[in-house]
Amino acid sequence: MTPITSHDIEILSESVTGRTESVFAAAQAATTQTAREVYTGARVLVTGAAGFIGGQTLRLILDLEPSLVVLADTWENGLAERVRHLRSSGAVRPGTRIEPRLVDVTSPLMDRVVAEEGPFEIVLAFAAAKHVRSERDAASALHMLSVNVNGTFRVIAAAAKQNPACRLFMVSTDKAADPSSLMGASKRLMERAVYSRFPTATSTRFANVAFSNGSLLESWLIRLANGQVLPVPTQTSRFFVQPSEAGQLCLVSSLAPQGSIVVPAAGVVEDTLLEDALERVLQRLALRAEHVDDESKASPSVVPGVVTVLRTPRDTAGEKAAEVFVSANEQATRWLPALETISGTAENPDVGDTLAWITDACEGRSAPTLHEIMARVANAVPEFHHVDSIKRLDDRI
Repeated sequence: MTPITSHDIEILSESVTGRTESVFAAAQAATTQTAREVYTGARVLVTGAAGFIGGQTLRLILDLEPSLVVLADTWENGLAERVRHLRSSGAVRPGTRIEPRLVDVTSPLMDRVVAEEGPFEIVLAFAAAKHVRSERDAASALHMLSVNVNGTFRVIAAAAKQNPACRLFMVSTDKAADPSSLMGASKRLMERAVYSRFPTATSTRFANVAFSNGSLLESWLIRLANGQVLPVPTQTSRFFVQPSEAGQLCLVSSLAPQGSIVVPAAGVVEDTLLEDALERVLQRLALRAEHVDDESKASPSVVPGVVTVLRTPRDTAGEKAAEVFVSANEQATRWLPALETISGTAENPDVGDTLAWITDACEGRSAPTLHEIMARVANAVPEFHHVDSIKRLDDRI
């Protein structure tokens, strides 16, 4: 199999979503003037800048010619490659300075970066632990809470303290709406924590970005390159957006009315069965699937052009059949073409004690079990109903 390029990823994403044009292009066009007024000449901080969504958004931000963009991440190689790519592709204009910073959003060093490089006019918080599988043990679960909740809160609080007029944007997920996993609940807790203290912030609840780093779809391409079996959960559907749409959604959402959570309008992004997504990918690559349902009998196909696909039941912890963008107790209002907003500031009790509890647990002043962590988060996020199972994604192919 020949190497997959970024152009190939866009083409494959079109196959998965069934769209050849962005559903958010009209919304981006409608906010073009506002984007220039906000970003041109501005000082911008981007956390999680080496990540997939951060990279897609950075391309659009740099087109607006900010004066400074600080790229913060803990992924050293990814951060170096991000800077190389931005410079070699001509994305960095003469009037823009980019500064990479190897820093963890949960660390006091993040405060130092804000103090030394700020004040900022805009902060975009992408840094996150995003895998449902991170709820497998107490240490991993606490790390996820520390990054998603306390880390996001930390960088936003530091930037707002230095510049109260700073625009504050954070990325959430569709899994935060009526969450069934600790990852989804951590993002709902993040929304609650930030909006309770910083009601001018904005956010967006993301769908799955097709072929993003660490995604199931990216794993299919890696496994194909390695001649391995491709697993796919049955009776499971997800919302998908294309990589370019991800950047558009973040840029537009950073310009949303204060206190908004931006979501795709109902029916704009259709949910797709994962089995159908895989079939579309294989068709685009001119490959044919040979299905098996028993992992013990799943072995790579030796027939040219044929790939073994292992169909697995949806019976692992934290996974539900389908996601939603809007919780049962929330109301969405039309904003721009293809986009709606939810009030992020409605009914947000102070969860400062939960953030302090997370800090104590991460620093070893307490040692909660995974069950106790789940219970504490459920207390702060009552709509969190965990899908429990003794089976874990890490136990599968």
